[in-house]
Amino acid sequence: YNISMIDLKSEKGKALTKIEAFREIRAYLEDQFDLSQRKCMDEENFKKPCWSEFQAYQRGLQRACTKLLNVIPDQGDK
Repeated sequence: YNISMIDLKSEKGKALTKIEAFREIRAYLEDQFDLSQRKCMDEENFKKPCWSEFQAYQRGLQRACTKLLNVIPDQGDK
């Protein structure tokens, strides 16, 4: 999780350009996607009695992040 993410409703966040705001949102979604992937591969989670539900939830989260990332306009960072 990107601790340095700016609160987009704060004064500092409101001062961002659209491009900067999209970059902040993209960085957050990418962090959440990566975190979810790590949780899926964490061996401790394989011991959960509700492992399949946990995996399904994480996969749903990953799909939601991917869909949102696909609608954010490319900011030409890469």
